[in-house]
Amino acid sequence: MRAIKRLLVANRGEIACRVIRACKRLGIESVAVFSDADRHSQHVQQADMAVHIGGSAASESYLNAEAIVAAAQKISADAIHPGYGFLSESTALISLCQQQDIIFVGPSVESIAAMGSKIEAKAIAQSLDIPTVPGYNGDAQDLETLLDQGHTIGFPLLIKASAGGGGKGMRIVHAAGEFENALKQARQEALSAFGDDRVLLEKYIVRPRHIEVQLLGDSQGHVLHLLDRECSIQRNYQKVIEEAPVSHLDDSVRQELFDCAVRLGQHLNYQGAGTVEFILDADSREAYFLEMNTRLQVEHPTTEMVTGLDLVEWQIRIARGEPLVLSQGDIRANGHAIEARVNAEDPANDYLPEIGTITLYREPVAEGVRIDSGVAQGSEITPFYDSMVAKIIAHGGSRGLAAQRLLQGLNNFAIGGVKTNQEFLTSIITRPAFHQELTTQYLSQQFPNGWQPWGESMHAAIAAAACALQQESERSNSPLNAPLNGTPWQSKGAWRLTQLCGTPATSRFWLQNAAGLQEIQIQGRQGQYKVSLQEGHDEQAEWVSFPIQLYQPQQPSQQNSGHNSGQWRVELDGTHRNLDIVIRDQHVSLSSPRLRRSYQFVGLEESQLGAAAGSKNAGNEVRAAMPGLVTDVLVQEGDLVTAGDTAAVMEAMKLIHNLPCPVSGVVKEVRVAAGDKVEDGALLISIEPATEE
Repeated sequence: MRAIKRLLVANRGEIACRVIRACKRLGIESVAVFSDADRHSQHVQQADMAVHIGGSAASESYLNAEAIVAAAQKISADAIHPGYGFLSESTALISLCQQQDIIFVGPSVESIAAMGSKIEAKAIAQSLDIPTVPGYNGDAQDLETLLDQGHTIGFPLLIKASAGGGGKGMRIVHAAGEFENALKQARQEALSAFGDDRVLLEKYIVRPRHIEVQLLGDSQGHVLHLLDRECSIQRNYQKVIEEAPVSHLDDSVRQELFDCAVRLGQHLNYQGAGTVEFILDADSREAYFLEMNTRLQVEHPTTEMVTGLDLVEWQIRIARGEPLVLSQGDIRANGHAIEARVNAEDPANDYLPEIGTITLYREPVAEGVRIDSGVAQGSEITPFYDSMVAKIIAHGGSRGLAAQRLLQGLNNFAIGGVKTNQEFLTSIITRPAFHQELTTQYLSQQFPNGWQPWGESMHAAIAAAACALQQESERSNSPLNAPLNGTPWQSKGAWRLTQLCGTPATSRFWLQNAAGLQEIQIQGRQGQYKVSLQEGHDEQAEWVSFPIQLYQPQQPSQQNSGHNSGQWRVELDGTHRNLDIVIRDQHVSLSSPRLRRSYQFVGLEESQLGAAAGSKNAGNEVRAAMPGLVTDVLVQEGDLVTAGDTAAVMEAMKLIHNLPCPVSGVVKEVRVAAGDKVEDGALLISIEPATEE
């Protein structure tokens, strides 16, 4: 037994906060590490101590094993908990810990090394008679060999990074002609994420289910399974919804998965928490070993809620040398748990990650609902890390009750300042298909043309946001507010001395979105308005009009020039709704049950400038959608391109983004090269459109 009195958490965000909470329960002093961007983050505030370890980029901080171990030495930490992601499966970090006699809260370096390579892991599984997906996992990595093996396996096939995880370095290849480009992108993504560009090839299973088994092992050789989880609802190999235990699964198949997972854990003499992942072919009902994650999983709370065990606490106890006091017979499922990942992203705009300040944050309080979060009101979502804001986990006596509680929790989770995927999540769990057998094709089948918010609710939300902005403008720009603002002449907005008399003037706002500028016209004042919305982005677009009433029953919780945060009352079509609205300059966020929106408006002058720029060249340019790193440029000046062709590839918020050519034509200018860091909106490539003959 080794004592752990002070533990350093080598991570950030919600998982760092989760480990810190476990330390407090165990009476262990917690130490956070932080980058430049995370100086004021929640995990820093919640820990007993905090140490700065480097720059904002993960490579300069959370992926810098030397800096993390140096921080542990500096404050005399007994142990390091890696969380998940970053260095959680790094043999380099464990080796440094061993050199400095620091306890690593996790499995042995041998287990991590064996399972860290998907190629080696697959070979070990095969040696233990654990079924694996047919494919190629050889040492030869040249294009010719891989393509030949691809023809042998047959298309479609899957390219997978050997050191991969979380969907990074994975590509589906439907035909041989796509293979070379897909291989290039998979290798590039794998090298960036893991420092290893080796790949393996596997037969692509058309209707797979993603099922995993949670393991827990101690230093005395005991290995238990803690039941199973299903993670089939995914987008681009990133899990969206996870649950425990697995539904619609034959008992014989379930037991086979348990046996395979435990057999692998025993072979590795596995210590700590780990997860063995499987693919189940929904058609043939055959199960195949996928990989083993030698760390805590994002979705571990679902297992905790159905078993009553604290996995983080057990990780620490095992690292101290404590034996498992549980037997396999003690592990039983109590009800059902479902987890949803709440991300700062725009599902209606190809899930583009969001950055910005969280101006409103209020967690739901409901029976059976748990929130694991690393943010608070005022937290920043930066471009340096992934876009997950929080996890919401619901537990109930049945799967139906858990889903009902999850829906209630999502509806009452108020987040403003950045767009989130909450409405998208509610769309997923309220569809009838959610209660049937799930596969990884769920999202593409339920939303074949991509997810979009309901049209009528979108009109109402835009109208409410614009009217709130109009009312804030009335308050801040009115001559009656001169004592607050100094004099009315200092107002940056438009106002008239005769505002209280005659027919109300029409105010015009323009909503800025990916498709362009959408005009909104508002007549009225002091909460009584008539709103007209242009349904498109050109002069021929039709208009819809309707009355709306909007007011604040109480003083705003925050109110100063250009910033108003509080609850508003909206009446539309005879229906009354309460909305949390946050206004910051011309950015408006709305939050209520079943409604989450965030809008950026511009005024007349900005709209005219934007329209002029757009008419000249905006449609002919490839621009960065957010700050990030250019990883590849696929065109050169003078190239003939077709609209939709990939012009460049960017990495931002730990994801790879393909940037398409907006028009067909000739590449006129290329301003960037691979390796360049670019800002949001930066011009990358311009194209001279093809002329129609």
